[in-house]
Amino acid sequence: MPDDKPRTPKSKGLSRKKKTAKASRKSAPEVSPNVSRAMLVVNPVAGTGEVVKIWDELITTLRDLGLDFDFKFTERPEHAIEISRQAAIDGYGMVVVVGGDGTVFEVTNGLMAVERDKRPKMGIIPTGRGSDFCRTLDIPQDWVTAASFLVSGKKRSIDIGWMEYRAADGVRTGYFANIAGLGFDGEVTERANNMPERVAKTVGGLGTYLLSLLVTYASYKEKDVELHVDDKVYRVLATTCVIANCRFFGGKMCIAPDAICDDGLFDIVIIGAGYGKPTIDEPLGTPAPSHSTLQKGIAKLKMAKNVPAVYKGTHITDKSVMVLRGSKVKVISEDRMVLQADGEVIGEGPFTAEIIKGALDIVA
Repeated sequence: MPDDKPRTPKSKGLSRKKKTAKASRKSAPEVSPNVSRAMLVVNPVAGTGEVVKIWDELITTLRDLGLDFDFKFTERPEHAIEISRQAAIDGYGMVVVVGGDGTVFEVTNGLMAVERDKRPKMGIIPTGRGSDFCRTLDIPQDWVTAASFLVSGKKRSIDIGWMEYRAADGVRTGYFANIAGLGFDGEVTERANNMPERVAKTVGGLGTYLLSLLVTYASYKEKDVELHVDDKVYRVLATTCVIANCRFFGGKMCIAPDAICDDGLFDIVIIGAGYGKPTIDEPLGTPAPSHSTLQKGIAKLKMAKNVPAVYKGTHITDKSVMVLRGSKVKVISEDRMVLQADGEVIGEGPFTAEIIKGALDIVA
């Protein structure tokens, strides 16, 4: 994980007079001509192409607001990472996401690739299906109002999650701004992202997620998980393990109602299998408790009944849900656990995460 702490060079014994003379000979640091400008990273397919419909009106609005900007459209997966990283290198003062949570995810990874003092602020004009990250930060879903935030001078520093996981090409690392989830959550997201476009347009972002949830729920089996949170180890029987920096995911689901994005801690939400508390008292490596067909059916009904509570954030009072807090998390299971981060399915467990305090400035 990169170290964001500033490094102070060691003194080599120069006298104060010599240090002063040496400093005076140094030229002032160059200021990038782009420092007061913004780079818009535009995802033309976010929200089933919403930005294409509003594009002419959007650029007119931004110019009327007095924003000085350039823009680039994304052309392929991970292109937003490249664009935002280059914008940071080129000295832009702000990088603006015009898209959804997936675009936020890529831009976050692009900006985190450069040193902290060189990272531009991130602005967001939400045009995606969910835009759950914006909900925690109170960035309006209305793009006109969100655009006005870009010239408001508002700014807040938030934490970012560093992660290590398994991808198709081996072990990878990256960052997430909102929420990472493994298990049921990952499989639902995977199915939602692969939903036929005509279906997604018909039912909308929330409907797409709910439809995916129902289909996945019918065949899903809970996972036997070894969970590390800071210096403690738990064994849990879980349907979902959520590592939350912010509160919302899945289209308005308040999965981590008490999460604070600048407190230096993750909220780890474990949703059990409906048999009571998620923790298993048996030692790691021993078989998980077995359940009859009837018990499994009752457990699934209990979990289904609890789904509406997730939208209100009241699910955390259920005895099958466990909430922990920590700055370091590891999720290990012999079962396949699909990983989603900020709404993007990126790989599988085993998964490790660590919080980076105050890593990114957001216009909000």
